Amino acid sequence: MAEFHEIGSSQFTEVTPAGTEQIQISATQKTTLRKIANLFKAMSAALTGFTPLGKGAPSINSSSTILQAFQALYQLVGSAKVKILGNNGSTPGFVSWSGTTCYGILFDTAGEQVYIRNRWTVSKPSEQTDDQWIAAIKAGKAIKFGGSGSIADLKISGWSDIIRYADVQDPYIINGDTLIDALRKLQWMTGNNTIKTFGNASGVGMMWWNGDDQYDSFTAFYFKIETRKLYIIFKDNNFSEFGVQATNDQIISYILSNGDPIYLDSNYRHPMTYTNLSSGSLTLDGSSSVWYTGRDNPTVTVNGDSFDKQSPTACFICPYNIIPNFKSLSNTNTILHLPNNSSSMSPISGYRVYTLYCQKVSTTTQTRIINNTKSHIFINLDYYK
Repeated sequence: MAEFHEIGSSQFTEVTPAGTEQIQISATQKTTLRKIANLFKAMSAALTGFTPLGKGAPSINSSSTILQAFQALYQLVGSAKVKILGNNGSTPGFVSWSGTTCYGILFDTAGEQVYIRNRWTVSKPSEQTDDQWIAAIKAGKAIKFGGSGSIADLKISGWSDIIRYADVQDPYIINGDTLIDALRKLQWMTGNNTIKTFGNASGVGMMWWNGDDQYDSFTAFYFKIETRKLYIIFKDNNFSEFGVQATNDQIISYILSNGDPIYLDSNYRHPMTYTNLSSGSLTLDGSSSVWYTGRDNPTVTVNGDSFDKQSPTACFICPYNIIPNFKSLSNTNTILHLPNNSSSMSPISGYRVYTLYCQKVSTTTQTRIINNTKSHIFINLDYYK
């Protein structure tokens, strides 16, 4: 019988066994290392210590243990929450379930479509075959994609007009909107199909549109940008000569021929401001008209800086026996030109009407750049009964 020594003895050298080495197991029996290794039944071994990973996308490599490999595979297939489907055809897919409620998606690569079925009931999901799952999902909704399909073939469903801001969370188009939401918002921005815009190289315009009703009530405007001229038509009843066949150029031509023109320019006049005052001291600005009701001769301070091409005039009206004292507002380049008093004019009733007109006069200087514009205010006096 062989002599056995302590395993840690220096007379032993560690080697990698080939499996053919023989080992004595009794006084008359022996075996090889390979036969000992074959006693381990890997397919019957328990996965002691197995727990689902629950998150991440783990990988398997040459250093992974059998347990780690099974944990990774379990995580990659959805931790038993998702089953991959397939057959010999062209319809791979996925199915999952909770209790007896099932959810599935199937990709029909040959038919260029996807099948979706949501929340259907199967009494025993764990006993279903792949073919049964595929047939059940095909009974759901089919959605075409790719291939020769055209957006022109899409049909709108579930449409409703937007009437007010509160009908949608955001009345403007944002990321995440569906195509239907975007179209509804575009229609709402154009007055729910009642507003039409148009234009050409000369200007832009807009018209009210409501199907055939525009024949009876045509309202529109067109703005010629270069000349700053606005043409307006309000509730015109003669547009039916064009009707729905009218082109943009015909619409513009009709508005130019029949619309009321308004000039929008910086040379407009400010409206007069009318006031009744009784104070003995007051300031008169451009585009102002004062009806004086006081009993004493007032001091009227004229602010020449407030007169310009939009406000070139002013007016002061008082009883015949009131003589105002006009003076220039201090720290302004205002020069007053008072009316000549006529001794022949001695009214005993009526009103004095003073009309003020401004002439801006600018002088130039070569030595310094300063504001030398002076406001010359010419005051005219008339008597009225």
